[in-house]
Amino acid sequence: MDTDDLQLSGSEWDLMKILWDNSPASVNQIAELTPQWHPKTVRTMLIRLQKKGAVENKVIDGIQHFTPVHDREYCESSATQSFMQRVFDGALTPMIAHFTRKQKLTDAEKKALIALLQDNKEQGEK
Repeated sequence: MDTDDLQLSGSEWDLMKILWDNSPASVNQIAELTPQWHPKTVRTMLIRLQKKGAVENKVIDGIQHFTPVHDREYCESSATQSFMQRVFDGALTPMIAHFTRKQKLTDAEKKALIALLQDNKEQGEK
């Protein structure tokens, strides 16, 4: 996946999360869910997301409704790959090491991480 596929700002992530849970949605429907933004701001951000290829729109009963082009997993993967490339030169181990040093893992989180690594190892052996 090209890490430059989709670069979203924090506010754009907020709108995408709303759309993943509530699409298709009109500008006014989204504005009701984001009272911190004026409907004109929501429209501007949606147009920007449309230019980036993150959302598409169609007219339903004479009103534009917006829908994400990509699912959440694709966008999370794209953002993670981009971050990992920019900050850690694409290396996974230093990224994980950084986060586990900076934030204490609970015993349950440690077990889950070990299980993920073990599962990944077993998949690689097949």
